[in-house]
Amino acid sequence: MSGAAEQLLTMAKLAVRGMRPGGGERPSASLAPRRRIALEERVAPDPGRAARYLRATDGERIGALGGDEGTVSPCYCATWETAVTLRLLSQLEGDFPLGGVLHLESELLPLRPLRADDHVRCRLELERSETTPRGVRLTLTARNWNGAEQLCSQSTAVYLIRSRDAAASPASSRQAPDAGEGEGWEELHRWALRSGAGRRYALASGDYNPIHLWSWTARPFGFRRPILHGHCTRAMVAHVLIERRFRGDPTGLRRLGITFRAPLLLPARVCLQVRETEGRGEFRVVGEDGAKVYAEGSFAGA
Repeated sequence: MSGAAEQLLTMAKLAVRGMRPGGGERPSASLAPRRRIALEERVAPDPGRAARYLRATDGERIGALGGDEGTVSPCYCATWETAVTLRLLSQLEGDFPLGGVLHLESELLPLRPLRADDHVRCRLELERSETTPRGVRLTLTARNWNGAEQLCSQSTAVYLIRSRDAAASPASSRQAPDAGEGEGWEELHRWALRSGAGRRYALASGDYNPIHLWSWTARPFGFRRPILHGHCTRAMVAHVLIERRFRGDPTGLRRLGITFRAPLLLPARVCLQVRETEGRGEFRVVGEDGAKVYAEGSFAGA
């Protein structure tokens, strides 16, 4: 079974659990386990898929990335980390809230470059879990080692497994927070994102969460149109920073933290703004007019 087919099967199983009579309306306490869950998987990056990933995340202009033996994007690990995350979710006990899975925030620490011909060991751990009125909030940490058992990257991601009640509310109508006037922001790049941007990323990454695909698959989860993947937004930001701030050197990016402030409904026109504050790089993804913030965070270089 292909990786994409396996992910789709896992999503289908989770959906069936959420559709059981009386199941998933409110988050089950057993979905927030006391014990620490960890999974490992061996991965061999696919150069062809890595190339599709670069095209889907605005990274094809970076000459140091790609090729059968070249370096993969520092964000590319998210493709298999998503698959392992789905496996972990399928192991949680209790009623699974059928409200969709939202990516709230993440932090990436690229330590060493991974090559397209590397053999990777990925370990995913459930660090924290808590039940909230909106669903179950999970904090996951992923680490990736190369064939020489050198740690190459570490990332922490926070997800919300929304309850059915939360999904019934019009999530997509929630307004992005005002950007405020702020000083020192420089526009670095603009994107014109088409309605199929989520499907394009899904084909490249294997992440077929229905909230990202079509309007008719997003509506049952409270979104009137598909929203862009959080991991796609993060990768787009990382690739522009590598190209414009680190002169095309992927190893120049040593840390990237991002918080998602509002759903980015497709199609959309957005821009990336950056500024330096006390020696610290900050960024934000804002609407075309610069008034609304969809994501914001910080970055650091070597």
